[in-house]
Order: sequence, then structure tokens, then C-alpha cells
Amino acid sequence: MNRMIPPMLPVSEISIPLERGFLLIEPAMLVHVPDLKRFGMRACTPRVLAHREELMPRLLDVESLAADMRETATGYWLDEIQTERPPVVCAWIDSDADVDTLAEHVARYLVGPGTTGQPVFWRYYDPRVLSLTLAIFDTAQRQALLGPIKNWQFAWAGHRWSVPGPGVSPDALDGYVPAWPRPEQWPRVDRSDIAARVLNRLPSVTGDEATHLPAELDRIFCDVVQRGVTMGADDLADYAWHCLQYGAAFEQHPALNEAWPALIGREITWPDVKARLTPGDFQHFGQASRLQTAERIKT
Repeated sequence: MNRMIPPMLPVSEISIPLERGFLLIEPAMLVHVPDLKRFGMRACTPRVLAHREELMPRLLDVESLAADMRETATGYWLDEIQTERPPVVCAWIDSDADVDTLAEHVARYLVGPGTTGQPVFWRYYDPRVLSLTLAIFDTAQRQALLGPIKNWQFAWAGHRWSVPGPGVSPDALDGYVPAWPRPEQWPRVDRSDIAARVLNRLPSVTGDEATHLPAELDRIFCDVVQRGVTMGADDLADYAWHCLQYGAAFEQHPALNEAWPALIGREITWPDVKARLTPGDFQHFGQASRLQTAERIKT
């Protein structure tokens, strides 16, 4: 796996109940936690979507809450690390900015041109999207995305993560550009749904493994594309799962290497290739993967 310093850092513990900061809420998922509906929240609404404000992410100012409400909100924030439902409390944000300034900043990067140039709504704040985006973005893009935020924490892959930000708002005259995916990045960012499918199939992963997982998934996806192979979402997710599960022994297996030209020419499909692998092959993959893990632990 890629061992570069990751943009997201593990959080070992948090102070509870939360006393300050802002919780970023996904309103479409409030059906799972109806208690939060009674809390006053500030919508992060781009001007072009003022008519759909009810669908925009919302900020909950923790410091403004009564003690019992803070405990309730903290409980839902803690639940995000274990729950199997889609995220509701997408982030805890530490910022010196007031809620209005912060809401304007979050809204700033919700709408812009997509892969085809047509306007899209980008749910970058969803942990399933953000985790992959952070691995794809360069430092300048990540810093612009955070802007006035000093610390953005989110739950993903069974762990809690922290992304440090500059705490300074970028120039408003630059619009959405500083933190918006570049045209060549969009196809990679758009694979966040496939990355989530892979993650859902993996057994529990350690914090160290999860730290490098987004970059490794991006590498696997890009490798398939660079080879000129077109796979559907299900096949690409299945291929990536095998790569993560079995490592180099799987990726470098002769049966797979010999199949790439036929996959490129669409003469065969990914299930056809997988069918060529024998139980003995998978036993070898498992042994090699365990050996690789043991060697990594030693170092």
C-alpha cells in the first residue's frame, strides 16, 4: 500500500459530551434520528439552490444547545462510528467562524461543473465521498476546501478521523474553483460509491490499514482505467475487493496478467477471469497475504 503521509489522521479519543464546535447534518437521513429534527440548525444553501433549502446540509451549533440537547447530539455523533446506516452526523467541525460564515463556506463548494460541464450537486461532506476526495486532492485543494475550519472530524471505516485545516477563509472572488475537482479528477472522485461498496465487503480494518485505504482504492481503480479496461461498478468493486483482500499475489497472478488483453478487447468479462482461478490459487493468495501482513507488522 501507499505509505505517504495521509491527509486524514486517526482520532484516538474525543472529549464528551461535546461543548463547542458544529455538527454537520445530512437532512435526507434525519429519518433515522428524528430527535435531531427539533434542534435549530442553519442550512448551508448555495444561492442557486435557495428553492431546495430543505435538502441542503445543516450546521448545528453545539455551544448554543442546552446541556441535555448536547448529550443527545453527542450520542448521535458517537453512533456514527459503528452504525451501518448512511451517515446522518457527517462531521464535527472546529472553527472560530460564526455559524453564518461557516454555512456560507460549506455551501460554496456544493455546486459547480461536473464531468460533462453541466452543474452538479457535490456531496463532498459525506464521509464516503470525503475520504476518497482527500486522497485525490492536492494540498492546495484540501486547504481551500476546509478554509475557515481548523479541524474537520468524521467517522469512516469504523474509526474517527481528523483533517486539520488552515482556519482562514479563501478569497471569495475565486468562487468554487480552489476546492473543486479538476476535470481529470472528476472520474476518480465519482468512484466514491464503488469505494463504499468495497469497504462494505471488507472485514473490520485496523486504523493503520484504513488510513491508506482511500489512496489504495484510487490506485486500483486508476490502474484498471489506465489499462484500457471498462468494468461496470459491480465488477470493478469485486476486482478491487480481491486486490485488497489478497494483495500483490493476486494482482500479479499469471492468469490475471494473461487476461488483460482480452478484457481490454471485451472478449471476456471479469467473472470469466475469476472463474479461471482455482481453489488452490485462492489458498495461495491467502497464505501470501498473511505472510505479507506479518512482515509489515514486524517492520
